[in-house]
Amino acid sequence: MKQFSLAVLAVFLAASCLLAWTAAAAELNYYGIETVVEKNFLVHTTATLIFDKPINHLDYNLDFNILNMSVETPSGTNRCGFENIEHGSLVKCDFYGMTGDETTIKLSFSTRNAVKRIGDNYEFRATYPITMPTKRMFSIIKLPPKGVLAEEIANQSYFPPDGKVLTDGKRMIVSWEKKNLTVDDSLSFSVLFEVVGTGGLFWDMSVIALTCMVVAAMIVVAVYMRRGSAPVQREVKVLPLLNKDEKRMVDIIARQGGDARQRVLVKESDFSKAKVSRLVKNLKERGVVDTEPISGRENKVILKIKGVGE
Repeated sequence: MKQFSLAVLAVFLAASCLLAWTAAAAELNYYGIETVVEKNFLVHTTATLIFDKPINHLDYNLDFNILNMSVETPSGTNRCGFENIEHGSLVKCDFYGMTGDETTIKLSFSTRNAVKRIGDNYEFRATYPITMPTKRMFSIIKLPPKGVLAEEIANQSYFPPDGKVLTDGKRMIVSWEKKNLTVDDSLSFSVLFEVVGTGGLFWDMSVIALTCMVVAAMIVVAVYMRRGSAPVQREVKVLPLLNKDEKRMVDIIARQGGDARQRVLVKESDFSKAKVSRLVKNLKERGVVDTEPISGRENKVILKIKGVGE
């Protein structure tokens, strides 16, 4: 019985050593780091690690404190946690049931202390761990909206200086790609940038107020131009279509200063009251004149077209 127990213990120790060796001997086929710096300088990072074989444990050290963390694995289960220490954060994960075909681990976390103020500029700086040989690494840093590189010579604003600068239409992005890394290589990245057109809450409210004033002014101008141009358009389109008697009505109203009582139109035109009423009605339907009651039996006729008779 004692020999059997010793044998079981020996098998257990051998298996443990084999698991430890497997984790230690693993390599990274791909190591991707995507960092997004928000307007309030909260930084979101997603680290994607693709191993060449299943692992059962991972230690991940960061040189800044993180606020939260989530872990995604395509298969099996994981037990992960992090601890904020004096000079950074320590992430520890145990994995169960990882298969040889699904060896991708995705770590997501946020931090507030990776961006520092340097004069009028800001600097994002971070170092990421590399504890095993890595075939390919890709890192991108997305600056906040309105963020631009601080230095006139682009590669003096970021490190390592072999990065590439591009944009997605909303943000400026600096990216790096490296191959065949060893544990002796460094994965430190930094970007020095400024945020143009910012001035705090007062600035934002001022911009909003100014924008509203400009929009309101444009609306007033548009309405004024619309009202001012409409009579001219009506004059051009309507006047040539008036018959002789309708034009006579328009001329009489114009000579009266732009408005006249219907009895004045009857007197000046020598038309009957019924004919004048009919002519005024036709002109009103065409938008040439308008009427305003001045008594129970008489209207004042107002010319809506400007410039007639002048």
